[in-house]
Amino acid sequence: MELGLSAYEAKAYAALLQENPLTAYEIAKKSLIPTSKIYEVIRKLEQRQMVQAIHGEGSRIFVPASIDEFIQNYTASVDKNLNTIRDEFKDIKKGMDTSYTWHMRDYESLILKTERMLKTAQKTVTLSLWPPELNALRNALLYAQEQGVKIGIIHYGATGIKIGTIYQHPVEDTIYEHRAIRGFTLVVDSREAVIGKISDSSCEAIWSMNEGFVTTAEDYIRHDIYFLKIARRFAPLLQETFGQRYERLVDIYSDS
Repeated sequence: MELGLSAYEAKAYAALLQENPLTAYEIAKKSLIPTSKIYEVIRKLEQRQMVQAIHGEGSRIFVPASIDEFIQNYTASVDKNLNTIRDEFKDIKKGMDTSYTWHMRDYESLILKTERMLKTAQKTVTLSLWPPELNALRNALLYAQEQGVKIGIIHYGATGIKIGTIYQHPVEDTIYEHRAIRGFTLVVDSREAVIGKISDSSCEAIWSMNEGFVTTAEDYIRHDIYFLKIARRFAPLLQETFGQRYERLVDIYSDS
């Protein structure tokens, strides 16, 4: 039904997939569709090329298009319509206002938005995230990598996934330890960014193409990577200077 079929159309097609060929009366009986509606339902399914009539003994009987054929036809139709929309409106975005922000308050919307960003990336991806989000975005990241996009990732904790260049961030003394909140930041092509916070019970995120917003988000990830690269090579000296857990380094109100 989410693909555009009515409840009756979906039930009739499902009944035919399970058993065929059937007469209109048999379809109505098996799918619990009122007989007064069944011919209209079948006619619409025929228009969608999901059902075909063949001649039986004394009456028409119906067979369904296979599920694979239906999916192929539906995909081709959607692709055609989307390409038409893209062609019709391709010039409108030139005057698009990029100063606004788009707020997301559920996890699915965040993942869908970031998947779209990753799959349309052309040059660079910088990303800071935790294991659940890396797993959710793995395929989209692999696709971007296959397109030749440069990828730099800050990942909280260890991971066996090999995508771009991954910098492991220690999970100690993070906001997650204190408040059970995972941070998330994604910047694509230095052009658009998403910043969010995720917990087991909620998700809040903001997307924007605002130049100041994007620059701030990218600088945040870049400077974290700068420190991780330095710490990886000079940890003993840094800990001797700033403390075993870098406590004097993170105290930004004292230059000690």
